[in-house]
Amino acid sequence: MTSLAGVTKIARFNWPWYALAVAVSVAGLLVIGSGALPKRWVALAVVGLVVADFWLMASLAVSHYVYDRSPVSRGGWLAGIEPARVRRVAVFHAGEDEASEAAIRCLPGARIDVFDFYDPAGVGSPSLERARALADTHARAIAPDAIPLADGTLDLGLVVFAAHEIRRPESRTAFFRELARVVAPGGRIVVVEHLRDVWNFLAFGPGAFHFLSRETWVGGFASAGLAVLGERACTPFVRVFELGRRA
Repeated sequence: MTSLAGVTKIARFNWPWYALAVAVSVAGLLVIGSGALPKRWVALAVVGLVVADFWLMASLAVSHYVYDRSPVSRGGWLAGIEPARVRRVAVFHAGEDEASEAAIRCLPGARIDVFDFYDPAGVGSPSLERARALADTHARAIAPDAIPLADGTLDLGLVVFAAHEIRRPESRTAFFRELARVVAPGGRIVVVEHLRDVWNFLAFGPGAFHFLSRETWVGGFASAGLAVLGERACTPFVRVFELGRRA
């Protein structure tokens, strides 16, 4: 990957939002410069443009840091996983595979299956549809509540920047219940997500509301029969949950 590959993908998948932001900024500057606004509104308009442009630039800068420069881009969320103990791995994504490359590199002796739980009727967004259209390969399509693996056969499940795309709480719980079914005793499920928190709001503005809170994640894991065995920050913007079957 190039040093700008991650942020370039973000821009490509979300280009309508960035194009709209640029258009609004240009239009705002033209209106302010024309003198058409009453003086009492000029200051408010300037503040609005500054905030909007800050979030535009901040989102790109943070995306570059997270996806191109940080441990996230190098599979840092696999830290602590012992390759010798992992024989079977499954990657689960919603149209954009963020994990297979790192898994192949870090777990060379494992069998790796890739599943796509994307469902345009209940999962996903226009950005994911664009990601799928640009993808080089397509994984095996599955329903989130029907993982085609036998009980207790999975040593490691990877769900990287994907589970939040299952927008209905009941569907998300069903997905994690399936993960609890297929994970082996002593196996692990690694979930990597941005959180709906202060750091991500500063970086992405209102876009942070597309993410879920830590409380939502932890409650969903518990409802599905999964225990949080470890939790850490992989940059201030990304949280890694390490889960196992509840005893």
